[in-house]
Amino acid sequence: MNLHTRLKELVEELNITQRQLSAELNLAPTTLNGYLNGHREPDFCTLIRIANYFDVSADYLLGLSGNKKPAPSSLSPSEGALIYIYRSLEPDWQKLLMEQAKLYLSHFESQSREHK
Repeated sequence: MNLHTRLKELVEELNITQRQLSAELNLAPTTLNGYLNGHREPDFCTLIRIANYFDVSADYLLGLSGNKKPAPSSLSPSEGALIYIYRSLEPDWQKLLMEQAKLYLSHFESQSREHK
């Protein structure tokens, strides 16, 4: 499913007019019409405004997910950042990062044993 299909469905679910939505999102009616008909695509800022307005994820709007809302994460922001960094690295660098993390863990565990 693509953006214009999802957007049409959300407009129908809320039972609002294109004129109402364009006013709410501060978009020209012709611009919104282009999104709804698949002739135009919103920029990132507009995509975020649309997602926030309908209370759905951008992934849902883009057809990347069937879930309107992402599952809540049990990760802290630091944990999420670490995973992002790891996934952004080339495989050799990922391996190096893992080796370094294991060294830190080993050091932490030995320090913990000494303080008991």
